[in-house]
Amino acid sequence: MSLQPLGFRRMVLGLHSVAAPNASELAVEFASLFDLELLGLFIDDLALRHLSAMPTARALSTAGGFWSSLESFQSAVGVNSAAEKTKRRFAEASHRLARRRFEVVRAATAQALASVSRSDDVVVIVPPAAASDRASEPFVSLLAAAFASDAAVLLAPPRLRPASGAVVAIAAASHDQSIDAAMAIAATTGERLAIVDIRETAGGAIRLELRSGLGNSANTQLEKGLLDYAAEAIPHAFRGLAARIVVTSRGTVRNEVALALSRAAPVLILGPQRGTGPK
Repeated sequence: MSLQPLGFRRMVLGLHSVAAPNASELAVEFASLFDLELLGLFIDDLALRHLSAMPTARALSTAGGFWSSLESFQSAVGVNSAAEKTKRRFAEASHRLARRRFEVVRAATAQALASVSRSDDVVVIVPPAAASDRASEPFVSLLAAAFASDAAVLLAPPRLRPASGAVVAIAAASHDQSIDAAMAIAATTGERLAIVDIRETAGGAIRLELRSGLGNSANTQLEKGLLDYAAEAIPHAFRGLAARIVVTSRGTVRNEVALALSRAAPVLILGPQRGTGPK
């Protein structure tokens, strides 16, 4: 599979001191799968450094279930040690990639991503397994910064799924860019294309269109049906539909819905309107 015809050139993995242990391995798999350069970006969030200096600041350990000072998590020594460990893990995981780099950026998370991200980037986010980690810093800032950038965002599942299954576009308009992108990916992989039209119907249901092949030939068979789910329950609508990747445009579904979907399949969230490749 390749995202280069869609105008993407680089995959950026946002890392921090409590990033998922297998984040580098997952990013390497996706960079190889999509044939993109990989940049491992370790973010030393200075805002969290300042917060850790406050005597009343506390962090909840999801492993032990206890509260402790933030200093142990965000001190200069602790962060530098985490950066070195992450760099070694990244180097080990990415040794087979010809195009790879690792950088440490010391800035607030939003500023760090803004300083390096480009419109032809795909920012990879591996959500933490624990719900408490997904709802706390530094993950919250990392996710918000990724969505605020012009780059596309790829929410990776906890582990890489089998490389087969439908390419699914979730769209709120018939000419949504996510449909074009999904068609391009389906053309490369030879997978079937599924389009989920989330515009409300009279009964508030979700319209599902399953198209074989690319979905744009004279021999295409188009299956249409209605799923009796509200938009908030989109993840449940995907039961039984084995997805290789889900593609949608930013703002089509809420962030929490995209996060829920990413536990079952990679979710590629496109940024501002773009074409399907160079003109």
